[in-house]
Amino acid sequence: MMKKTILGLMISLGLSVTLSANELKQDMGVLASDIYELQVGFLTNDKSAALTAVDKLKGHVKQYLGDKYTVTKLLPAHLKYKSSIAVNSATLIEKNANEIEKVLNDRDMRMINKQMRSQKAFLEIQNQCFRCHNLVRDWQ
Repeated sequence: MMKKTILGLMISLGLSVTLSANELKQDMGVLASDIYELQVGFLTNDKSAALTAVDKLKGHVKQYLGDKYTVTKLLPAHLKYKSSIAVNSATLIEKNANEIEKVLNDRDMRMINKQMRSQKAFLEIQNQCFRCHNLVRDWQ
């Protein structure tokens, strides 16, 4: 009986780690898609598409990376202590997403300034993604 219980616990633990890894991969795929849509909005000069994408990105960042508990739950056991890095990156992504919204909605700003400031914020969003991935994933 004890062997069956231990085996059952090991299987359920293995499944939960696999499910967390798959969930994290799916969540990152959604965020990557949002960033791609935002980039397309910039490249096609489609303000509406850019604003829609930035709004989606903000919502997904808050949903997937918005609090330490959620991030910790998704990370593998040996990386759980790095969850605060992801939360800090999420905070900076949200800050830059807010900057993009603010700039694109500013009716008094010259177009060249809108483009430069919003694109700078977009690049900072990408930098935060890479920063988090480099520090948390520990590629070898």
